[in-house]
Amino acid sequence: MHVAGASHVSFSVADLERSVAWYEAVFEAEVMMREPPRDGRSAAVLTLPKTTLMVGLVEFARGAGETFDPTRTGLDHFAYAVDSKGALDRWVEHLDRHDIEHSGAIDVPPGAILNFKDPDGIALALFWRRG
Repeated sequence: MHVAGASHVSFSVADLERSVAWYEAVFEAEVMMREPPRDGRSAAVLTLPKTTLMVGLVEFARGAGETFDPTRTGLDHFAYAVDSKGALDRWVEHLDRHDIEHSGAIDVPPGAILNFKDPDGIALALFWRRG
């Protein structure tokens, strides 16, 4: 069996409009589609430039007020790939311009990682893989 790559990731968010605006500003993402609110759920799917990856953002009325916790069973973090260490360094500057707290680029045996969080505290990363 073979997997060709990642198609999309979907995050539950507390405020859909805030999260859409954040992804548009930070990742230059574009809204591909919106689902109309129904049964306490509304969603948007965004595309990331120059990738095939889509990001789904879903707001549930019953989940409002909860915060992300990477120590609970489920998602620890999601890492976006970058092409070079130089690109990772440019992301450090980009996150600084948007006043987003981050770890700085951290060298790890397979490459380097840059950790940060979205407005709901969801743990995200940018990762450059050596070789």
